[in-house]
Amino acid sequence: MESQSHMDLTSPPGVSVDGNTTVAPLNETSRMVKEGISGHIVASSVWFFVGFMYILSALRRFYVRQQTDQKFVSSVEFPLDFLSGRFRNFPFIAVFKIVGASVYLSIEIIATIVREPGCIETPVWQHETMATIFLMSGVVDMITLKTEGLNILPDGTDYLVFSLTFGIQVLQFYFHLEGRPPLGARLHALQALLAAMCTLALLMEAKYRSHVMMPVIRGYCIMAQGTWMMNLMFILYHPHSREQTWDLYAHESVDLVSLMFVYHLIMDMLLVLVVNLLFVRAYSRPRCSYKFVPQTDSYDYNGKRQVLAMEKLTR
Repeated sequence: MESQSHMDLTSPPGVSVDGNTTVAPLNETSRMVKEGISGHIVASSVWFFVGFMYILSALRRFYVRQQTDQKFVSSVEFPLDFLSGRFRNFPFIAVFKIVGASVYLSIEIIATIVREPGCIETPVWQHETMATIFLMSGVVDMITLKTEGLNILPDGTDYLVFSLTFGIQVLQFYFHLEGRPPLGARLHALQALLAAMCTLALLMEAKYRSHVMMPVIRGYCIMAQGTWMMNLMFILYHPHSREQTWDLYAHESVDLVSLMFVYHLIMDMLLVLVVNLLFVRAYSRPRCSYKFVPQTDSYDYNGKRQVLAMEKLTR
């Protein structure tokens, strides 16, 4: 899910391939930039929120199961089981994936109708394809949750479709590099790397579903896609400045972007650690409960035999 950038063009805006300057309408360029910014904001927000919710849901399930001495088993979709009634089994994250992908597709389709009276450019099809498979993954997650136990879909179908989603992103981002300046190529290459990490994390989780770190790593990689996509948008579109603030061909710019990518990974990891510490604190507080004391442990009270007593436990 990524909107078309004005850097998608092989030659700079306003300059033709033979070197003769062409005059592009200012309102046309401005509209394309606004469309690119809105598309990147939607895509990055959806990725960040979905990844963050996976982390929260996985950690909560793990610590709740730990308190009740139950085995942790991961899943692609985590229902809101802390709610009551009909919302207890509601596929909130899957619905958010569907809505987010639909909003992105709407932006792309409307922009295409307004901007492209004729043939649709290949990058537009690439972006819409990534959004469509992301939407399909949300639908499969919803079906898997709502038909649990009916075996309508083979076990692991949700993992397969979700991993295919990011596998397609790897291919699209990789072939998205052709004709780009070095800086744009590096930005999208790192985005492709994150998509590959998501694919690998999902395939590993499908095999090792009893390990809590698998869904946490999955959520972390998806969340990192969101933060990096937002950073990519600020570099390519510079929304707060009408001037290009980055040298697209400078070696220093490419090196700096690679360093920024590392800092993104570190900051996202720190966020995961903070969230885990909050869960540890929330689920390690002393809890009071009661149990029946066996008859052999009962005692006389005011001359009467207490067959059943209750003992307060603190753990």
